[in-house]
Amino acid sequence: MDIFFVHPGDELVVEYVKRRPRQRSLKIHEIIRNHNWDLVKCNVFGKCGGCTGQHIPYETQLELKFKPILDSFSKDLGISINPIQKSEIYAYRSRMDFSVFPGPTIGQRQRGNFRNVVPIQECSIQSEWANIALKDVQNVLNEFPEIIWDRRSEEGGLKYLTIRKAQNTKDGILIFTFTDGFESHPLMEKFREKCKSSLGQPSLLFCYNRPKSEVSAVGRPEILRGKASFTEVVLGHQFDVPFDSFFQPNPNGFLPILNFIKERIQAHPNQTLIDLFCGNGFFSLLYGEHFQRIEGYELTESSIEIASRLFTSTYPSKSHQFQVANLFLSTDLLKKKENATLILDPPRAGAGKLVNHWIRDFGPEFVFYVSCNPYSQKEDVRSFLSAYDYVDGILIDPYPHTPHTESVLFFRRKQR
Repeated sequence: MDIFFVHPGDELVVEYVKRRPRQRSLKIHEIIRNHNWDLVKCNVFGKCGGCTGQHIPYETQLELKFKPILDSFSKDLGISINPIQKSEIYAYRSRMDFSVFPGPTIGQRQRGNFRNVVPIQECSIQSEWANIALKDVQNVLNEFPEIIWDRRSEEGGLKYLTIRKAQNTKDGILIFTFTDGFESHPLMEKFREKCKSSLGQPSLLFCYNRPKSEVSAVGRPEILRGKASFTEVVLGHQFDVPFDSFFQPNPNGFLPILNFIKERIQAHPNQTLIDLFCGNGFFSLLYGEHFQRIEGYELTESSIEIASRLFTSTYPSKSHQFQVANLFLSTDLLKKKENATLILDPPRAGAGKLVNHWIRDFGPEFVFYVSCNPYSQKEDVRSFLSAYDYVDGILIDPYPHTPHTESVLFFRRKQR
């Protein structure tokens, strides 16, 4: 059982509660803290549903996160992964999504209670630029409390604020998510003018989705100023990131993985790159110069459109094909290719049985498996490891103070 906000060495007074036959849960009555929280920078730590490890020295955080993963791969698969430490442990996130509740309150959902929001005036893991934007928006909302969506009375419209700030450019965008139809509310014209006059961020955008949709930065867009995207630069490549698309939330923290892949691609040239779960074509754009042909596959049609457009503008003479594919239901579009390199970066749950079996039976010469969940990655690798030799891999921590890690493993197909 995961128990958040405790430190190794703290004492807990607990009770096992019988819920139903053969099922018990742990009820915590008291936490006796044998360690102080001097390291904590956040004044809502322990309530906010974001960071869970600020009270623990960073070296200990790494050990707690890395050791079970490293030991598991070594014991179960005989694979040794190189752990890489992170230097910047604050102000690293390029995207933060905040709930907006009557009050007006901007904050994060309380851990363990989705209906409650913890007010946040500044966040230690986002940039100073973003913290200034957060305060600016709070000042504006103080003058317009009526526009905020009340989830009980179902009145108002504003549900979320999303702040996206590029790490390597001056670009950034504020995204306000409203209930669909609220754009015509009598207060909205005044609110629009207030935002444009009081918020100095380069791009301001409203978007509208279903009233009961608890999803931020998704929906029909309305641009107040600037553009519906922001520009980021990674490894010398410029990315125009649409307001509603996924992009690595800590690009600079992800660089060890990107450089790991680049070095090995350069050392092992191939004709074709196969990019599975390609999203907006992130890896295809970064490494496209090293291949004659790119093939990308992704479930979301809008992502495929963006990937194809961006790749065409970046590499107009390169052969490429980006296709919509639900790889969890079918791998029929994937063809056997000898002189090819595969990069896959699947969702947290893993690549799925069909993809793993395709890699095992028909996979190309080289495979880079990137994962935000090494535990599901391990089970996937177990499925195709009989056909490949493990070369090397790294485990990194792009998200300090949270339980999350990222890894990349490099494989070469055994001689057939």
